[in-house]
Amino acid sequence: MVIDFMCPQCGAGMEYDSEQGKLTCESCGHTQDIEDAPEIDQEETIEVEPFDGSQIPDETELPKEEAFEEKEQNVYTEEQEFFCNSCGAAIVTEPEVSATHCPYCGSAVAFRARLSGEYAPDKVIPFTVSKKEAQDLFRKWAKNGILSPKDFMTEKRLGEITGVYVPFWLYDMNVDAEADCLCSKKRSYRRGDYVYHETKYYHVYRRANLTYHKVPADASVKMDDETMDCLEPYNYGEMKNFSPEYLAGFQAEKYGIDAEGLQSRAKGRAQQYAEKYLADSIKGYATTTYQKKECLVKRAREYYALLPVWTLCYEYKGEKKIYTMNGQTGKIIGKAPVSGSRVAKWAGILYGGSFALLALLTFLLV
Repeated sequence: MVIDFMCPQCGAGMEYDSEQGKLTCESCGHTQDIEDAPEIDQEETIEVEPFDGSQIPDETELPKEEAFEEKEQNVYTEEQEFFCNSCGAAIVTEPEVSATHCPYCGSAVAFRARLSGEYAPDKVIPFTVSKKEAQDLFRKWAKNGILSPKDFMTEKRLGEITGVYVPFWLYDMNVDAEADCLCSKKRSYRRGDYVYHETKYYHVYRRANLTYHKVPADASVKMDDETMDCLEPYNYGEMKNFSPEYLAGFQAEKYGIDAEGLQSRAKGRAQQYAEKYLADSIKGYATTTYQKKECLVKRAREYYALLPVWTLCYEYKGEKKIYTMNGQTGKIIGKAPVSGSRVAKWAGILYGGSFALLALLTFLLV
């Protein structure tokens, strides 16, 4: 049930190195290309005897207490508990987590059941921004917030930065777009003592068949949709076929919303793209009045992909804020908190400086 990433030379844990694009051993430094990683065996299929009801003992054969305990065991879901192959410790996770670290030995692990079957990703964009680079970018970004609390981006907090592969559905969409509108052009000219205003009207018609590849919609129930939209764009040219080795050293989620559940959101985005395309094709007119604007969106296919995101949590005055970074481009989304005491301090400095400048000018002018 658990996939771990062990060094073939020394047996220590390996993690994906975003700078080298390889698995790297933390102990001996051995590196390994993703393509050279050994194939992970499929889960063993166990044939069970068909259920016909005869396996359940008669209720009178069991004491009441034992019957209750048996029921409780049947209700318990083992899907949330795994055992680390390195140290044997039990790893209890939330159902949506598909990769993490063992909390006891620190080994990077992935959970096979949450990465196979319907939950097997098609594509992945590996992290290209390393943890150190992400910390430097957050540190530089935080320096612009001169009114933020002193402990906003301490070294301890930066050390808590987490790399997460967020689940996305990427849709290929075909759009039949059509626009029928009445446009006008206006000009003014003078003849003798008179100024003439001329308006010409044009019937403008546009029709286009458009295809949009990999329209994204995040499938995480934890991540805010608007935040994920703001982290775009990702460079799909660096997208790889999925392999569990890319998850080594990072956390990952399995999708919480299936492709059908996000289809309408993706279609809405494709429609916006098509409407903008039509509008951009109708230029040079003073006015444009649409008599008909229609976009018929059809879903061609979809991909289940994992995209890289660095996250950093900060709690200020009882409110938890999450700052995110695109793990491929380094783009940061978030608004730095404002400290009331620092606002007062800077206001005092500015007021004092203004008063001193005014006094100096008064002295020089007298």
